[in-house]
Amino acid sequence: MSTTRAFLVRRLIALLVVTAVAVATLLAAYYGVSRNSKAVTDRSTPAILQVAAAIDALNASYEEAGRSISSPTAEFEGLSEEYRDKLSTAKQSLTQVSKSTIGGESARGALRTSTALVTSYGDTVEQAYANRENPTLRDAYLRYADSILRHDHSGVLDRLKAVQQRQFDVLDDQTSFGWLLAFAWWLLVPGLFLTLAALLVRTQRFLRHRFRRLVNPWLAAATALLVALLPLAVFTYQTQDRLESARASLTQSDIGRTGGPTAREVARTMRNAHWQAGAVGWIPVGGAVLAALILVGLQPRIDEYRFQPR
Repeated sequence: MSTTRAFLVRRLIALLVVTAVAVATLLAAYYGVSRNSKAVTDRSTPAILQVAAAIDALNASYEEAGRSISSPTAEFEGLSEEYRDKLSTAKQSLTQVSKSTIGGESARGALRTSTALVTSYGDTVEQAYANRENPTLRDAYLRYADSILRHDHSGVLDRLKAVQQRQFDVLDDQTSFGWLLAFAWWLLVPGLFLTLAALLVRTQRFLRHRFRRLVNPWLAAATALLVALLPLAVFTYQTQDRLESARASLTQSDIGRTGGPTAREVARTMRNAHWQAGAVGWIPVGGAVLAALILVGLQPRIDEYRFQPR
């Protein structure tokens, strides 16, 4: 094997290996940022909002129950429609979130327990209303209803707040950049692609000097293809910015009362991130094209030296 052919074979292997590593790293780094954009919109947002709505509705229902039972017209009107609406909202929210909670099995268990306790809470309020003429029994039932809701650790509200905190932990994981992604995007991906670009440029300079041709179009096209990294980096920045905006919207203190607007705001924020996440499928395609361009650019030059002596 001639010295030139040996050099070109080594350079072809180096280019293909660096290409494979660079593309695989880019794929992992891009997927790491974009993979959660749909989960935040479709799973985390409704689950978080439903738990917040249940907490807000239960708090409001107790205040409305006390007002309704103490009303002079309670005998004729019964428990108010407002109380029943709030209790129904809480039950519906818990039923829905039990199907889609993002807090894991412990959260699902807490939600099942909370659902049962809300039923007991509603029955206790009914007993308070039934004994409204007996202040002692009425107040005892109301205190018990309050205990079901607000008892430290074992009350419904504390259980739901614990579920909510686990949901926020999951949301934080879904929307945080993290040190591993930062290392990949700030150091690993740029380093690998700059190395690949330098190898391509040096290879073209060698070919121009050795074969007296101004440019190798295939390697030039491969070098130009590396520019595709720039829009992917921009997409990554935009996706991460949108994820952080969604997290900020979902951790507001009043989301229990503004569930609809908050859900729409998150959906609007994440809309463009969904199609940008789809770009991950083009990365292996681009890598295959890049490897093919390198191979087509170098293999004919290697073949020219196949039968030449050293």
